[in-house]
Amino acid sequence: MTTRSATGLDLGRFHEISVSTQDLDASLRFYELMGFSRGAVSDAWPHPYAVVTVGGVTLGLHEYPFPSPSFTSIHDDIHGALAVYRAAGAVIAFAKTGPDCFNEFGLCDPAGHMITLLERATHPDNAWNPNSTSQALGEFIAFSLPSAASEISVGFWQALGADPQRGRPSWPATWLRAGGLTIAIHDEAQFGYPALVFHRHGAAKSTRLKSPEGLSIVVVS
Repeated sequence: MTTRSATGLDLGRFHEISVSTQDLDASLRFYELMGFSRGAVSDAWPHPYAVVTVGGVTLGLHEYPFPSPSFTSIHDDIHGALAVYRAAGAVIAFAKTGPDCFNEFGLCDPAGHMITLLERATHPDNAWNPNSTSQALGEFIAFSLPSAASEISVGFWQALGADPQRGRPSWPATWLRAGGLTIAIHDEAQFGYPALVFHRHGAAKSTRLKSPEGLSIVVVS
C-alpha cells in the first residue's frame, strides 16, 4: 500500500526496518532464537545482508554502518519522490541516484529517526506470514519511536501520509499506520530508544531486551 498525504509527500510502501549490525551471524542467531524466520534476499546490496520476519514486521540486517534503525520503504518513482520532498523543504540526509547505482534517499523525522526510500525491493514482499507470532515475544504491535515533542513528530509523519490508528493502552503512545506498518510515537521520558513492541498475555508489566546490534525489544501484557 502506498501512503500519500494531502501535501503530495509519499512514503511509499513499507519494506523493512533496516538495522546496522557489526556481526550479522550473531544478529541472526538472536532473532531466530526470539522466533523470527529468515527470508530470501536479492543481490541489491554488496555488503552482507539478511532478512528476518515475524507477524507484521520485517527486519533487514545489514553488516554495514549507517544511522539505524531506519523505517525503509519502496517508492515506484524514486526520482519524482526525491524532487517532491526537496520542493517541500525536506532536509535530505543522503541521496544515491543515477543510472549506475541502486537508487535511494533518506531523511530524518523531527526526533532524528531515519526514513529511507528505495527504488525497488531487496527481498520478496510475500516472504512472511503477517498472522504469525513469536512464542517468546508474542504478537508484534508497533515499531515505536521516542520523541521529546510527540505532537511535532506525529504531525511530521501525518504530513508524509501516515494515518491515525487505535493503539494499545499497555503501551502509551500515539499510534499511526505508515506505508502499511504500525508505528507509535512515545514520550522519550517514558523510554528513550526506538523499540519493537510486542504483546504477550501473562507477560511481566514490561519486559525489555536488547538485540546484539542494540535494537530494543519491549514485551507488554
